[in-house]
Amino acid sequence: MLWRGKVCGLALGVVMAAQPAVAQQAEPFLLPADPAPVPAAASSDFVPPAGMPVVADLHVASTVLGFERGIAPAPGRTVGYQGQEYLVVEVAAAGNGPTFSGGSRFVITTRGGALEVGLKAMDGRDRQLAAASLR
Repeated sequence: MLWRGKVCGLALGVVMAAQPAVAQQAEPFLLPADPAPVPAAASSDFVPPAGMPVVADLHVASTVLGFERGIAPAPGRTVGYQGQEYLVVEVAAAGNGPTFSGGSRFVITTRGGALEVGLKAMDGRDRQLAAASLR
């Protein structure tokens, strides 16, 4: 047993002694001082240009869309209303109360407050945008 400990200690000592020699052989990696610019990708045809807000065609209560009071679909989702597809563009609590989505498919408000949902009628371009955002 004692002999095995000496052999393991000797092997560990050899490995530790060889480590600085290996580290000295490696060349340091430095980033270029002036990196080349990366060309930007072409703009997407489906995303509206920045600065052009999407305006809702109509506003309805979330309960009219079939949701419980205090719950509504998140902006970017599609909903059916009166036989037509609409894109949810905004959600606001009645009385300017707080809302929360956290990146989920739904928006909620506190104490079961009412939510107003802004809807925009969808055309072909809006359908493609909605389909791309769900991936």
